[in-house]
Amino acid sequence: MQKVLFQVLGGLCLMFCLYACKPQAGNDAWTAFTECGTSACVEEVLAVKDAFLKDPKAILTRFNESDEKGEDSVVGWLYILRDSVLVNSSFASIEERFALQQQILEAAKSFAEDPKFKDMANFVLDEVGALAIASELEDDVVEPATEPFNGTYAFELPNDGGSGELLVSQISAEQFKFKLTVVGGKPAHNQGMMEGTANILGSTADFSTSEFGGTCKLSFNFGDGVEITTQEGDPATCGFGNGVQADGVYRRTSFNDPFLSAADAKKVKQLQGNWRSLDDPKSVIKIVDGKYIDEYDGKEVSAAICLYYPKCPGDCGPAGGGACLKITAQDDVCYSLVSLTATNLELSPNTGRGNTNRYVRF
Repeated sequence: MQKVLFQVLGGLCLMFCLYACKPQAGNDAWTAFTECGTSACVEEVLAVKDAFLKDPKAILTRFNESDEKGEDSVVGWLYILRDSVLVNSSFASIEERFALQQQILEAAKSFAEDPKFKDMANFVLDEVGALAIASELEDDVVEPATEPFNGTYAFELPNDGGSGELLVSQISAEQFKFKLTVVGGKPAHNQGMMEGTANILGSTADFSTSEFGGTCKLSFNFGDGVEITTQEGDPATCGFGNGVQADGVYRRTSFNDPFLSAADAKKVKQLQGNWRSLDDPKSVIKIVDGKYIDEYDGKEVSAAICLYYPKCPGDCGPAGGGACLKITAQDDVCYSLVSLTATNLELSPNTGRGNTNRYVRF
């Protein structure tokens, strides 16, 4: 009888041990993601998402643990979840991605007031809730431009028929400042000059002024260069000489921001090229002709417009007042320029915990 009792107790003890020692699914998912730790860890990100929807408390606990260790893993998970899943049109349909966004928000909302988990829950709510996925469902959504506006554009008509130059510096995803100079044809060669700030709408922009006694409206249509069209006004109301118009197709002659100082222009030139991560050799960024291309293991992950600012703008978050890069896509990401030499580059994201990303030129 005693022997049977010991056998039963031993079996129960074994069952309890197996249950107690079995790792929880959410813990396994989070560990797998943190061990992966690159922008290519989409499967691991999705596994954490599934675990979060199933048991948000367990995953928020892991988030807190990572944060207390000073790790940036939560920020990394949210970035990849955003770029590779929620705003990635090739991942799923708009409706499916919008539904997923709402599921994540609902799971986080349950802990928004919890003393232990509210910081992380609200961090998830802020980052995921800011994504304008619902706007994609509207028929009249204007896609953001995929090519940078920065640069110098020019045209020259044959037989001394006139010329023009347009200088463009993109201020943000919504605006650029410009300087337009036009010279009419012979024999008078009348001239005109205009400066201002144009409003961007997708790959087009518009500008209006009443400075010269009437209304002058110009449209800029960017593609293979830029086509300028006078929508309203004449040479006089646009501030040009007699018979001078800005209309025409201007070809890009440079991607460089023509409004930068010589020192900042030198920095931008030095930024151009291929940079390999010192922390993960498979991770590469390419900065070329106003674009920021992110690659992993030889495959392109994303490509977006890259804007250089001598002083980081206010909408980039805390940056210490130094130079920074803004990567403009559906959602902007800003990096402070920590260090730049001929061979090495250090960038620090302006959101999250501010870990420094280190690169070497190759």
